[in-house]
Amino acid sequence: MEKPSVERLPAGTPVEKVLEVLDRDGGVVITNLISQETLAKIAEELKPHEQPDQEWSGAFFPEATKRICSAMSKSQTYAKEIFLNPLYQEVCNRTLTITKKSRYGDEIRTFVCRPIGNTSTTFDIGPGAEAQQLHRDDGVNHVEHPTKGPTLMNMLVAQTRTTPENGATVVVPGSHKWVSYYDDRFAKPEQAIPVCLDPGDALIFDGALIHGGGANVTKSERRKVLGAFMVQGNLRSEENIFLHLPPEVAKDYPNEALEVYGYKALGSGLGWVNYREPLDAVLGRGKPSPGSLDFNNVGITA
Repeated sequence: MEKPSVERLPAGTPVEKVLEVLDRDGGVVITNLISQETLAKIAEELKPHEQPDQEWSGAFFPEATKRICSAMSKSQTYAKEIFLNPLYQEVCNRTLTITKKSRYGDEIRTFVCRPIGNTSTTFDIGPGAEAQQLHRDDGVNHVEHPTKGPTLMNMLVAQTRTTPENGATVVVPGSHKWVSYYDDRFAKPEQAIPVCLDPGDALIFDGALIHGGGANVTKSERRKVLGAFMVQGNLRSEENIFLHLPPEVAKDYPNEALEVYGYKALGSGLGWVNYREPLDAVLGRGKPSPGSLDFNNVGITA
């Protein structure tokens, strides 16, 4: 039986068609979405922020993977051309916006909750990297399946050619609608297919789609992609606590107070800073760096 494939649509395809494929398959490739000139400018702006390999154990973030976290805060071109890409933002607004009616006294009011940024991370997979464990990105938000619709929407834009040999992302088409999440019917590696991209192509996919980074079995190629991730706007605290309690104020508070107020990642990994525990990354307290948050052991309790 032939494996399913990820449909490829050219930039300029009407958003209705993109949404149709996303709903059916959980992912879609948009070819030539970002220009080569834009990619070159982003690479120039991000170059000062490139980091050496970190010592990660296990396969979720192999040692041969380099990352730049909060990339849109380090490159205005990234923010404008990747995160704010009109097609991607239209897809996110159409799939993640929540409209709800609520009574206030004698009035019935309508509230519109639009999606917000979740992460903006680059991934640079080098030779020797093992395949990442298959997973759903919405697991970090403790989402139960089935859902009424997406809670996360992700986009990976290729900076370099991504191939089965150099670690292209693999996906299981249709798995975003699977009910099973943790039993023996969860996806097996042989069900996943690599998504090949040329520079400027983008993979847009539902946060419920089962996927993972591929293995880089080449001798010298690096697979580089730019990530833009959006989440439903209600999946946040009511108060913007990190603006009220910034690091220069937080440094005078005890760890226990900071942890209950958000300066601590959850067991799923939600709430990291540069893939580290917030107290460590921001204030130099807690677990030693680098790699203070062990993504290979998320969800494991002592």
